[in-house]
Amino acid sequence: MKKYCIIILGFFVTNFTFGQDIHFSQFDKSPLQLNPALTGNYNGDWRFSANQRSQWRSVSRSFNTVQFSVENSEERLMPNLYHGFNYMNDVAGDGNYRTHELNISNAYKLFLNQDSSKTLTAGIQIGINNKSIDFNAFKYDLQFNGYKYDKNLPNNENFIEDRYTNFNLGLGLFYVQKLKSKGIIETGASVFNLVSQNHSFFGNKSIIRDRRFVVHGRLTYPIKRDWDIMPGFLFQTQGVYRELNLGSNIRYIQNDKKGEYVAPYAGIWFRTKDAINLVAGLYYNNWIAGVSYDINISELSPASHVRGGLEFSFQYILKFFKPKQAQYRICPNYL
Repeated sequence: MKKYCIIILGFFVTNFTFGQDIHFSQFDKSPLQLNPALTGNYNGDWRFSANQRSQWRSVSRSFNTVQFSVENSEERLMPNLYHGFNYMNDVAGDGNYRTHELNISNAYKLFLNQDSSKTLTAGIQIGINNKSIDFNAFKYDLQFNGYKYDKNLPNNENFIEDRYTNFNLGLGLFYVQKLKSKGIIETGASVFNLVSQNHSFFGNKSIIRDRRFVVHGRLTYPIKRDWDIMPGFLFQTQGVYRELNLGSNIRYIQNDKKGEYVAPYAGIWFRTKDAINLVAGLYYNNWIAGVSYDINISELSPASHVRGGLEFSFQYILKFFKPKQAQYRICPNYL
């Protein structure tokens, strides 16, 4: 029994110790986890984003991830300076391996030409990351009394610590170019975990959280009057891990009149050697809602029964009405 406990414990601790940072399949709907330079990249005053993901329900206790972010682009401190923060909570496996992360982001936009069709944004993100695990939630061989499992029996294990807190630092760049065809090219690059921090529950100082490098891009291109194609990619690397996402959404603009905007979209994405991701959603005025499902095609597919992760995303952009101020004097009627 001890052999199996070690295997199970090793799976969670080792994979999350040396593994990748937590992220979403709908990566464009969690902008502050993708690139701090995406802060304020929208048309409005405030943007609220939320994501929820659950996966591996058929393999073990499901992994659940929730993310929430708020951004402001009102330029209150100085022109072209935007602010945001995001919070993420993840719970994984039988040991309640839990991650809390809170970050604050700031981004500054530069206009590269007079008509503002080309912009470059630089962003910085700082925050904290807390991880914890409940070793008492596992079952150990010494807790079997010969007939059944007895949780009141001591396990005689000596773990050094069950939680730790680290500091986060990330940087990013984001470039946007508006085309004459009304298309938009967006590309960016970012790096996270710039400060080396210990990442072990066993006091091993040689285990650190690897830096994560991200390159991403998207093209929004009108193919007909009411249709847009939106291909994109995401490549990121962290330690020995590599991830490449390729795919496209297609959007049908059903209504764009009298201040009302309705546009359903759907797409298919491929995460190489891992999953096929099916996406569907809706743009409705200032709301964007999406749902996706990962079909697992990795080496874990026999255990997962080809099941992957179900994910939801929501965004709301708040725009304040700003009346134009008259720049001239109105003559009285009696003159």
